[in-house]
Amino acid sequence: MAESILFNVAASLIAKLGSPALAEFQLLWGLDDEFDKLKHTISAMEAALLDAEEQQFKSHELKNWISRVKDAFYDVDDLIDEFAYETLRRQVIAKTKRGAKEVRQVFSMPHQIAFRFKVSHRIKDIREKLNAIDVDKNQFHFTERVIDTRNDELRKSRETSSFIYDDEVVGRNDDKKAIMDLLIDTTTKVNENIATIAIVGMGGLGKTALAQSVYNNKNEMEHFRLKLWVCISEQFDVKVIVEKIIESATGKKPEILQMDLLQSELRKHIDGRKYLLIMDDVWNEDHEKWVNLKRLLMGGAKGSRILITTRHQRVAETFDSISSYA
Repeated sequence: MAESILFNVAASLIAKLGSPALAEFQLLWGLDDEFDKLKHTISAMEAALLDAEEQQFKSHELKNWISRVKDAFYDVDDLIDEFAYETLRRQVIAKTKRGAKEVRQVFSMPHQIAFRFKVSHRIKDIREKLNAIDVDKNQFHFTERVIDTRNDELRKSRETSSFIYDDEVVGRNDDKKAIMDLLIDTTTKVNENIATIAIVGMGGLGKTALAQSVYNNKNEMEHFRLKLWVCISEQFDVKVIVEKIIESATGKKPEILQMDLLQSELRKHIDGRKYLLIMDDVWNEDHEKWVNLKRLLMGGAKGSRILITTRHQRVAETFDSISSYA
């Protein structure tokens, strides 16, 4: 089978359009319906793309059709990038309180209306182009086939690590100190050996970078005998998370398959040790799932801390956070 480049591009665009971070931006601008329509338009074409790529050398007309699809997909990708950039620019300006003139310009009602109109109009033009392309595909009698790669691609794109260069976190010293103070604070009354702190904020505000900076602060973090980093994202699977924690502790992926043996292995590494566990990009709002994981983490020494990064305050509440930093 020929390399399914177009199919992969379509799957990537659908993943981007359906990502929780972009969904928040869409709601912020009131464009969620427009982006949903665009996603469904691409989804409707996706099933024919595998067959189209295999047959593309059979005729000049088919090569031209594929070229039109590529151009339209590039337009979608450019639109997503421009939309996300403008939204993040607004957030950065609001957070850093730049010059009054720039703030007035970006947050003025005419500017917001103009940007929303421009994006809405571009989405309409792209959808019309894609619909015309979709109609023209009927002449080629493609066999529709679908391989669902989106979940894996989305998960891989969100995977984070604990490493960061010092110069990547600029102007966040106060934020970093505030988080570290919360982590090592011994005056807060905590009934259990472990406690959870949450960094809460919309996508793109640098929550992961802030957590990475805290994790790599050698002077302050010597307070903890063991530091662990796991990236969670959307699927809150307790067994998978336990495997990741063990891998972070040992540097090796565990070969154990049974949950009972996994939990025993986990406790070997954390029981009696004051640890810091950072759980990056948490979405889970199911309290029972959190309790099931927390039960396995209780053996740490008094003063152990779990730091989560999340986009939603509801998640921080689900994890019984004693403090939330926004």
